[in-house]
Amino acid sequence: MIIKEVLFNDFFCDLMDFLYYFLNGAITAFGRSLDLLSTYYITPNLKLETNRLVGRLGWKGSIILQVPVVILGIFFRPIAIFFLAWSIIIAASNISGAWFVRHFPGGDVKYAEFLKSSAQKARVRNILLDEMSPLVLFFIPSLLVWLWVHFEVGYILNLIIQESFLSYILIVTGALMLHGIMSFIRNFLYIYRLKREKESDEKEHQIP
Repeated sequence: MIIKEVLFNDFFCDLMDFLYYFLNGAITAFGRSLDLLSTYYITPNLKLETNRLVGRLGWKGSIILQVPVVILGIFFRPIAIFFLAWSIIIAASNISGAWFVRHFPGGDVKYAEFLKSSAQKARVRNILLDEMSPLVLFFIPSLLVWLWVHFEVGYILNLIIQESFLSYILIVTGALMLHGIMSFIRNFLYIYRLKREKESDEKEHQIP
């Protein structure tokens, strides 16, 4: 009886470990799938993709790029939750206003050309100021939460790895902060790059 109980306990522990890691992987994969699917929904040709690496790799390369992310999420629950939260935020941002792009004549290809033409007329200062909204909406409020937790509770990194309710709040707000920073940087560089490309195209046409 004792041997059977030991074997059963070992089997149960192994099963729980497997389910823990499996759930971590499923959470991470689900999150990254939301990001990819929402990106494909708004820009199937990747013409509006602000991440230059994704634009260069294409869809196959982007899918392969998710493999190490999922593997990392399998072994660490906080990382899995982080990627799930960040991916949901990205997906929601991608889908917002997607109806306009999808019904724009020529789809994302022509819409990117329209943005390029508009960016050429805009000042860099105005582009910079207008693209700062993600910092105000996502980064600053989440940073205030982190600062409050730091001064009221203690060292944040120790709290994150505890897998408690508070750690998940920090992880989600951390994802919001990262989204705010990355959206600001990517959007500004994307519009600025379109502006430079348009100006370069016009100079080439002016050369006799």
